[in-house]
Amino acid sequence: MPWRSLMRYLSNNEELIRRLSESYPIRRAAQLTAYYFHASKDKFIEQKGKYERAGGWDKTKRDVKYDFKAAQDIGKEYISTLFRPYTDTWSNYKELRRQQEKTRPSSTSSTSTTTKTTTKNKKPFT
Repeated sequence: MPWRSLMRYLSNNEELIRRLSESYPIRRAAQLTAYYFHASKDKFIEQKGKYERAGGWDKTKRDVKYDFKAAQDIGKEYISTLFRPYTDTWSNYKELRRQQEKTRPSSTSSTSTTTKTTTKNKKPFT
């Protein structure tokens, strides 16, 4: 609590503030602050001009769109590489099933009709 009252006293003391503002470190800090402010403002204006000459907002939108598309392509490639063993196995399984169906078409149809007739006559929960 005493620190708060001491700081309030020092910050409201006009003579102290005047003497501090005339001291070398405070003047030098103010000079450097003004210098960096104006130098960065000039750099910003220069870069803004280069940006506008390079295409401005339209170029930025195109670049972002292109970068996003490239990131999507990389992600798709990564996922396909990651799951390739499973997709290859699944496609091999589907191909094997097609070949099996081609070799025995008559035997599968007769078993399916027999199964249908037996299940039709059954009553549930008996």
